[in-house]
Amino acid sequence: MIDLVTIVFKEELDYLRTQAESVSLYVPVVNNIYVIVNDDDDVCTLINTAWWGQHSGRVKIIPYSTWKYKSNVLGWENQQLCKLLAARDAESSWSMSLDSKTWFVQTLDYNKLFDSMGRATMGTQKVVPVFQSSKEFVEKLFDVEMSSVIGPAGVPFMFHTDTVKSLFNEIDNFIEFFLTNVRYPNFLTEFYLYSGYVLRKCNSYETLYNKTHYYTCCNIADFDVPEFDQHFSRMSNEGRLLTASIHRRAYPLLSPEQLELWAGFLSKRKLNTVSNWRQKWHSSLTLP
Repeated sequence: MIDLVTIVFKEELDYLRTQAESVSLYVPVVNNIYVIVNDDDDVCTLINTAWWGQHSGRVKIIPYSTWKYKSNVLGWENQQLCKLLAARDAESSWSMSLDSKTWFVQTLDYNKLFDSMGRATMGTQKVVPVFQSSKEFVEKLFDVEMSSVIGPAGVPFMFHTDTVKSLFNEIDNFIEFFLTNVRYPNFLTEFYLYSGYVLRKCNSYETLYNKTHYYTCCNIADFDVPEFDQHFSRMSNEGRLLTASIHRRAYPLLSPEQLELWAGFLSKRKLNTVSNWRQKWHSSLTLP
């Protein structure tokens, strides 16, 4: 079993509720479900563990203030640090990191998620130009060469708990270090930092990760909207699609027809809260 970690802020609680439904439907067994609130502490009271159905007793709602610091960066920047902190504190040997908009769309099979050697089957991804500064910073920090990063270089992402603990132990004042370097000029990201450290510690990703992935995912951002139809076609026809997501800023950019396609996709996967989403989508075509 693994732990699940999801990060949420107040404006995305509706997304979290749908994710919780998808976890109950498509994750048969799980150790802990950590819901990290990247917001004011009182947002925790707005989250109902009953949303997770069969797994309600495994949900732990944790405000980021638990880690005794006050963020001085943007929410999406602090979210990256929260993912690493939660992965360090996970009880299981592995944790899967999610965003609240990341929804499971088929049953998670641990025999597919891990290979016969116990490695996560996440594959690798080429370094993309937008993350070049993060790559160069991590290469210098750990004295490694990174032509690729651990897949999918986004969510869902598998963290090896002991390795994350070692990462924290090797960097003094880790929280201050990350909050400083997540911004200009280094634009450090959680996944690039962790990938570089795995290379440094293990000499190869293949110690912990199978470089051939089994599951796929589809995450549609606002800048992906012009190619929505192509993304949706791949999403609909991919037999190994584990999770799917659409960023909240993308919804108002989609046509009513595209929103209906998405609603139908979710309905076929028995995510019954989609009726509520459809009403919100079509009321004003503004963000849910």
